[in-house]
Amino acid sequence: MSETRTKEWEETCLQALCELAPDRRMAVLEKLRRILRKESHRFGPLWIDLGHAEVKRNGNPVSLTNLEFRLLRYLIERTGCLVSRDELLRSVWGYSSRAFTRTVDMHIHSLRQKLEKDATRPELIVTVKGAGYKFLARGRKH
Repeated sequence: MSETRTKEWEETCLQALCELAPDRRMAVLEKLRRILRKESHRFGPLWIDLGHAEVKRNGNPVSLTNLEFRLLRYLIERTGCLVSRDELLRSVWGYSSRAFTRTVDMHIHSLRQKLEKDATRPELIVTVKGAGYKFLARGRKH
């Protein structure tokens, strides 16, 4: 988070502590959510603005479907952590039971085609054989 956003975050947190009415506290929480949503990330040539759902590679816009963007956001929010196919199916797709499907694999493939320098040798979204995927933040800048 930038220094400006950090200061805004701190001031808003202090405001939340002073608010007694539940509806005012909820308004402050919404303001905190907006601050978080403004965050953008840079991973080498890739720039991602989570708040505006924008992605650029080498300065050029990358067109992602809504589902691809939700998947990318979910992975970024768990950078460096193993995320299983079942977790992605539950959290991104909303499936409630274990499903045998290649949906996750196909969407990961599509994201790699759009985001990776070489989709056959992914550096951002890597497969952990038999377990799931990891988003690696090489070259990360805020």
